[in-house]
Amino acid sequence: MYAAQGKAFRVWDGERKVKVGVVARSLHELKSKGRQHLNLPEEEDLSIVLEEDGTVVADNEFFQFIPDQTVVQLLTEGQEWRPEAPDDVTQTDGTDEADTAGPIVDLSTDNEVRQLCRKLRQDIAAIVSFTPFQLELLSDADVEELTSQLELDKGSVEQLQEACQQRVLDRRRTQEAVELLQLLREAPEAGGNGQDATDAPMTVVASEGTTSNNSTQLVEQVRAETRRRQHQHKRQKTAREAAAQNL
Repeated sequence: MYAAQGKAFRVWDGERKVKVGVVARSLHELKSKGRQHLNLPEEEDLSIVLEEDGTVVADNEFFQFIPDQTVVQLLTEGQEWRPEAPDDVTQTDGTDEADTAGPIVDLSTDNEVRQLCRKLRQDIAAIVSFTPFQLELLSDADVEELTSQLELDKGSVEQLQEACQQRVLDRRRTQEAVELLQLLREAPEAGGNGQDATDAPMTVVASEGTTSNNSTQLVEQVRAETRRRQHQHKRQKTAREAAAQNL
């Protein structure tokens, strides 16, 4: 399964020393390009995880739900995801601009907001790599303080805060859709042959791109399909038990 158009990713190596920009249409292509740009050996087994929480991108079905501009890590065999430490260093190979995306540790909230504002003054596009934690800090910050720190007018700051809130909401909805999809795959499929959801045809189709509307629609589709399968499975189980009693 491929995305109709490639999605942009920011790919860290396993030690968060180098980050590159990659456009990929599938999980295989993401691994292949990440391996090439990070100069990893061909014989290395690789895995992709979400940088913010370590969730493993196990298959292309999950890949379709990942938003554009997501930050991921490319781990080699033996490497494990860990939260970003305050002394992690960012470098670049020229494919992507250097910036840090993890929560700032052991600093007051005001200092964290000031550091985020400093990044945005250097490159406003850095906001796409901010974690939900950082986006919430900006959306909850005092408007007057942000106006001063970012050297923008009040209207622009309010638009920025609205964009932060929307991005956090989109990520939450996408994560909910992914979790529900996983539940759907684990739910038993209707049918007399004992087929389960991992073997059954998937009736939920991922839309191209990720927006609030299509994320909500995916959530509702997955919920409805999960309820249908669980209800059908319950009826089949009851029928099998009744048949067994009549033997």
